[in-house]
Amino acid sequence: MSSTSESPFPPTRRIVTGHTPQGKSLVLDDSLTAPRFLSPESKVSLADLHYTAEAPAVIDTELTTGKWIDEAKTQTEKIFSGKGSNFRSIDFAPGTVSPLHRTVTLDYGIVFRGTITLELEEGERITLREGDTVVQRGTMHTWRNETDEWTKLYFVMLDAKPIEVQGKTLGEEFHEAK
Repeated sequence: MSSTSESPFPPTRRIVTGHTPQGKSLVLDDSLTAPRFLSPESKVSLADLHYTAEAPAVIDTELTTGKWIDEAKTQTEKIFSGKGSNFRSIDFAPGTVSPLHRTVTLDYGIVFRGTITLELEEGERITLREGDTVVQRGTMHTWRNETDEWTKLYFVMLDAKPIEVQGKTLGEEFHEAK
């Protein structure tokens, strides 16, 4: 397996559009996103491509405040915004295993490059390849890159109502994967 901790994928180019004071279309931002590692020893990097703190999303700050507010750059600590949406890319190094986790979100995922295994908490496993999609509905899961190549996924995460099972609310959780 590759020992490099640097993703071989180039930064994602992100174009954000908006409006002039007259309501005409314009490009607010055209830049490369800088990925960040979850921790110094992590081999998982992510880049927040867009972030909204609420839903419905506020998409006219350049008109109401005179300046576009890029929430993806002002928020870096949270996995999910809590009430809005996240658009994110995640790069997994060869041999990487994510923590076993659940977010209270509806996640749409697309495997852009490589192969990755989705493992649910009871051990059910499914391998996803380039072009495959996953709709993650608040389940406990881990991601395993069991190949010797890097894998890149894109996710859109949306706020969801918490799941209730037998009177217990299933909230956000993070545990070390086995």
